[in-house]
Amino acid sequence: MPLNDRRVISILLEESELIEERCKGYREELIQVISDVIICEREHRISGTNIQQKINDKCNATATFLVNQQNKN
Repeated sequence: MPLNDRRVISILLEESELIEERCKGYREELIQVISDVIICEREHRISGTNIQQKINDKCNATATFLVNQQNKN
């Protein structure tokens, strides 16, 4: 992993600690989806995947997670 990628991930992890915990598992879910988007971006650079659809899917899945968590309360 290039040094710049490591730095970006390090910053994201640090900044994620400042995010309000809207529900149980919220921060972890955000970290996971951001990681997934970074992986999608890397794949897109290599093979020209349909990144917009993949990112939309990740965002929709995260929104569904948040709604489901809020409905539990």
